[in-house]
Amino acid sequence: MHSDLVDKLRCLAVHEESWLVAAADMVEGRHVIRGLLGCPVCHARYPIEHGLADFTAGRRAPLVLAAETVADDETTAIKLAAMLDLTEPSGYVILVGEWARLGAQLREIAPVMVLAVNPPADVAMGNGVSGVTTLDRIPVASGSARAIALGAISGAGQRGIDAVFALGAVQPGGRVVGGAGLEMPSDVQLLARDADHWVGIRSSGARLIRLVRSPG
Repeated sequence: MHSDLVDKLRCLAVHEESWLVAAADMVEGRHVIRGLLGCPVCHARYPIEHGLADFTAGRRAPLVLAAETVADDETTAIKLAAMLDLTEPSGYVILVGEWARLGAQLREIAPVMVLAVNPPADVAMGNGVSGVTTLDRIPVASGSARAIALGAISGAGQRGIDAVFALGAVQPGGRVVGGAGLEMPSDVQLLARDADHWVGIRSSGARLIRLVRSPG
């Protein structure tokens, strides 16, 4: 977990939005590889292992990506950088699920910070790519991310995939990207669409929406 992104993380307990304090046991450069995040309000603790912060609180296995896959190649990374409008190396972007495979390549194109949410197990953290596992919300300050690439998710061994519409994490006017098979949220204004993806802008009235499973 990069030290710059620790400042963006927030406790998921039900109280006023609270920043977190990091205690590091192992550090590489500015990345906390192993350590602990603590909330000064409710004293909740979120462990960091292998650079990945766990916000599941041990309640059940984190949601894992299913359905769509993302090609891990330079062409797709360049396309993603364009869709996310990464013309300046500032702020951070959120890559949900399989999109996290492009985090390292994305930083080579535009050196923004990357937060991978529920990334595949084989995606390594470090070099500006940080990660979190979570159940229903993205644990960051409201409106703090410049853009997000959404992914379809499902619970392990379950069907009925719904979407991650965590728009409250993105600043108004920020880019929102999704796969063609993912329904575009009503709070997103469509900019472009092709056979594989759509890209839009988050409206100012968007709210954070919890992950839900579709019926059945």
